[in-house]
Amino acid sequence: MKLSRLFLMVFLLPYSVFLGAEPVCSDRDAISASNDKALSYFGKQGEIFHVARVLKVHHPSRHKEVASYVKVKAKRYSIFTLVDVDCNARFIKRTRQND
Repeated sequence: MKLSRLFLMVFLLPYSVFLGAEPVCSDRDAISASNDKALSYFGKQGEIFHVARVLKVHHPSRHKEVASYVKVKAKRYSIFTLVDVDCNARFIKRTRQND
């Protein structure tokens, strides 16, 4: 019984820690990448009017779905992006608010 516990602690615990150490883009970096992507669609006219939110983390791929909020003149848009583990944002969809 002691030998099996010792085996688990010595050999499998470091292996499980190694597997859990996958690269992940932090929430702050994901939000920044999403805001940059959202503003790139509107040029210098757009501005962020609300703090972006990480809506969902896709567990198998560790991609994050992020909502950014951009204002252009009187119109407000929600821009949804998918941010991968390397913090590269990919456009999903755009919605216009208060129409």
